[in-house]
Amino acid sequence: MSGVWALVALAGVLAPGDLVIRHVTVVSAERDAPRADTDVVIRGERIAWVGALAEPTDGTTVLDGTGRYLVPGLIDGHVHLAALPGLSGAQAAAMPETVAAYFEQMPRSYLYFGFTTVVDVNVVEPALLARVRAADLAPEVLDCGGGVMVANGYPMLNRPAPERFHRYPNYLDATEGHAPEDVVARIAQGGASCVKAFYEPGPPSAPFPLPSLATMQALRDAAHRRRLPLLLHANSLEAHRFAVALSADAVAHGLWNWSGFEGGARELPPEVRALLDEERRLGLGYMATLRVMSSVADLFTPGFLDDPRLAKVLPPAFLAFCRSPAGRWLADETNEEGLPSEQIRALYRDGRQAAFTYMAGRGARLLFGSDTPSDATYANPPGYNGFLELRAMEQAGATPRQILQAATLENARFFGIDTRAGSVEPGKLANLLLLREDPLASTGAFDSLETVVLRGRVAARERLAAR
Repeated sequence: MSGVWALVALAGVLAPGDLVIRHVTVVSAERDAPRADTDVVIRGERIAWVGALAEPTDGTTVLDGTGRYLVPGLIDGHVHLAALPGLSGAQAAAMPETVAAYFEQMPRSYLYFGFTTVVDVNVVEPALLARVRAADLAPEVLDCGGGVMVANGYPMLNRPAPERFHRYPNYLDATEGHAPEDVVARIAQGGASCVKAFYEPGPPSAPFPLPSLATMQALRDAAHRRRLPLLLHANSLEAHRFAVALSADAVAHGLWNWSGFEGGARELPPEVRALLDEERRLGLGYMATLRVMSSVADLFTPGFLDDPRLAKVLPPAFLAFCRSPAGRWLADETNEEGLPSEQIRALYRDGRQAAFTYMAGRGARLLFGSDTPSDATYANPPGYNGFLELRAMEQAGATPRQILQAATLENARFFGIDTRAGSVEPGKLANLLLLREDPLASTGAFDSLETVVLRGRVAARERLAAR
């Protein structure tokens, strides 16, 4: 703390134009306990004072926080801003106005559920990121640049051959400009906050190309020389073993798949527990992204699209399409065998959280990420999918305090922004949430959000809802 913040903190000085939140309970991850009946002064874009104050002077703006809870803005460490939930490529091309309305609303939808910072972990449309960053009301956008993968591996192989090398320029192979050092240099030059790499073995019947450990170690070392953390896509036993051998900084996705796994399994085999213990010992960040699976299950959940909160984050025409017969396309493709809906829900939901439950119960380093949208399912829309991820983490055994820590200060530390975000402290950016309910009692409190303070600007929640 220095300069003007030190003067304010020492003297409790107020100035015309300050924003003062009075008599609020501050809940912030760097404190062991909430701080009740507290005043918070915001000057410009930053927090200037946290503590008891005399009556505000003339010229200040006052928010009454009596009976309310003030928390840092949430950080979603795993989003894909250019992805479109609910529409196939052909459908999106046929409905440009509907798509445009979605992307116009999308930044406000993240704010509607309290996400004042998001991290795009695989940039495929830089121009879209620039538009979001320039929007009047939008979260701060960090990014990992374009994802790093072995040439023709996952996810490149999901695109036609002529297109994939353009969409995913940071592939690794022996050609000029594609050594690990070259790729990381390119990512860092773009102002990235992290490096996201992929290790996806694919099905045993048709395995995907994979990077060698030596190549990935060179990538990790190049990232660390630039003080960038390495986030590794991994969801299988083989991939998590690779993450441990690599000493990646974090795994993106929980450990969902292992030999003999069947939907509904609740007990972890000894080899899985041993691997998770090693991840915990090494301090790897564990970003579970539980909604990747459960959002597919929700395609078969009766009444999901009737949830009134969807209308807050999706424009009316977009939501109407999702409710139409054409909007069922992904559910139809997912269930070509015509299985009962309950069986499909069990396949995608049950047992997928067991590793996270194990890690949360043993004090692992949890990071928060929703992977929004992870697929074309309409069940992981911006903002709301993050809220559902908070809820899923609690239902899987993490405490509300652990989850708040993961989504604020721990994410801020991982992505290198803890000097300006992640807690309610003087000198930090005034990205704050005013809640009616206690977030340490339940993550459901984040749906009681009343006011978002974004870099010192006050926005009532309803102002952020879809129009």
